[in-house]
Order: sequence, then structure tokens, then C-alpha cells
Amino acid sequence: MSNKQPLVSVILPNYNHAQYLQQRIESILNQTFQDFELIILDDCSTDNSVDIIRKYAESKKVSHLIVNKENSGSTFLQWEKGFHLARGRYIWIAESDDYADPVFLETLINLLENTSSSCVAYCYSNLIDENGNILSDDWDRSHKTKYKVKVFDGKDFVKAWMLFNNTIYNTSMGVFRKDASTKIGTEYTKYKYSGDWYFWNRLCLEGKVIRCCDKLNYYRQHTEKVTSKADLEGLGFIESKYIIEDLIRRLCLTSIQRKIVIGWFMKRIVISKLFRNKDIKKKVLSDIQSYFKCGISSIYIYKLDKRLNFSSLNIKKNRSL
Repeated sequence: MSNKQPLVSVILPNYNHAQYLQQRIESILNQTFQDFELIILDDCSTDNSVDIIRKYAESKKVSHLIVNKENSGSTFLQWEKGFHLARGRYIWIAESDDYADPVFLETLINLLENTSSSCVAYCYSNLIDENGNILSDDWDRSHKTKYKVKVFDGKDFVKAWMLFNNTIYNTSMGVFRKDASTKIGTEYTKYKYSGDWYFWNRLCLEGKVIRCCDKLNYYRQHTEKVTSKADLEGLGFIESKYIIEDLIRRLCLTSIQRKIVIGWFMKRIVISKLFRNKDIKKKVLSDIQSYFKCGISSIYIYKLDKRLNFSSLNIKKNRSL
């Protein structure tokens, strides 16, 4: 490991992703931008992940290789551990089952370095299956994009792109300023399923957000993802209600705007086909209504506002920004 302080700290948190690890690590080491350190954190994997990781122990890029003796139970706790070890000005959390285009870091770091007051830069993603085949799904709706790069005021970005969805849906697709992350606290580590949404919301409010429309990230979809299991029981919805309430407060939304956001959230629950059964969906919907003290009528108010924009949330217009 070099004693020179790197510009970027790459944090690689892993748990039982042995089959993807080599591709992930090689995609980091083979970046065209080389001013980085690599921090590898294994959360007590039960497969042969550690055997693969140890092959890279002597790499000059690897500054830390830590294997937990007990599983922490939280990827977000692993993030926090990595933040404390990171020496770089910027941080990239490279999830262990994804991989990146060789110019990923070069592209995003150049954008951050050349944009004053920027704190986050992210790119579009290819969705891939377990075997690495690119899927036809386009979560970025890149066919609607009329520009290659766009810079947003952080609050405007959160209101337009994070309030009704987590647009930075895969942690691997973004790079951020370390000093900005120190300002948001550790509340995100208390979440099991939605901590990333909370984390990106708070981070984006710390400065400008840069969107790069090149698909430089490869986001793997497979059945072992924690979110897949959580969807069956609606656990992600139950947890996300606190994040929505936090967003409403931080964005200083009016009472009618609050009701519309809650209506959108309820609509997502109603149309979701991921629940294990109808009883679980009813239970989750009841929980949300009780927490927000809003009825099912909020869904109709949301739908009406989407057409008429009486709340000034600009739902339809913002989706094309």
C-alpha cells in the first residue's frame, strides 16, 4: 500500500458473493483512473469469498482487507466501517455483485473535480442477470434523456428525483465527496432495507448532484438479494415510511403536498405484485394509513395532482428533467 493519500477510496463490502467477486475486483483494479485505494470488507461470508479476496491481499491498491468474525447483519454498518478507514476525498461503494465499465471512475471523478460545490455524481446502469447477460429493463428511462450530463441543485434534485423514487437505486452507480458524508450522521445504519435511500437523500442535500447518462455501471439482479426477500413481506414499505416522513420535513412540503406524496406511496403498495399474499398487503397498507393518519383517498388526490399539478410538485414535468 502506498503512503500517498489517494483521491478516491473504493469500499467493497461483501457477503457471500464469491461467484461474482473476481469480476467485481478486477473491474475496480482495471479502471483507467488509478488514483484510488481499495478497502475490502467481508461480513463473515459462509462461501469461499475469503479465499478469493485473500488472493488480492498483496495488491498495491488494497489498503485494508478486513474479515468480520461475526456477521454484522447490515451492509450499512459495513459502509460506516469503510468510511472511517477511507483516506480519499471521494468515496465509491462498489457492491460485490456488480461491476463497472473501465472508465467509470475517470468519468465521474472528472465531473466532480470540475463542478464547484458538487457532492454526488452518478451514472446510468445496465441491469444484468446472474450470468452477466444484459437485461432489456431500462430503469433510467435513458431513451427519454436529451442530454449527456446535467448538474442539479441538490434540493431540486431530491424533490424531483428522490421524493417519488430512489433514482440512485444502486449504490455502485454513484461516487460522492467524503466530507459531505460526514455531515449526515449514522441514522441510515439503523435501517435494514431502505438505508441507501435515506443515505442518498441526505447526501444530495449537501451540494450539487451530477447525472451522467452513460451506462457505466452493471447492476446484477438475482434471487438472493435481500430486497427480494423483503418485498414478499412488505418490509421495505414498512421501513420506508420513516424516510418519506423525513423527506417531507426536510423539503418543507405543505400539507397538501404531504398528502400527495403519501398517496403515491400507498398507490405503490396497492399495485405491487411482490407481496407473498393479499393479507400481508392489507396489513402493510393498514400500517401506512395508521402511521400517516391518511386514508386511501390520498391515492386519488395524487392521481389528480399528477394531471393538474395543483400542488406545484410538478410530478410529470420533473420526470423529464
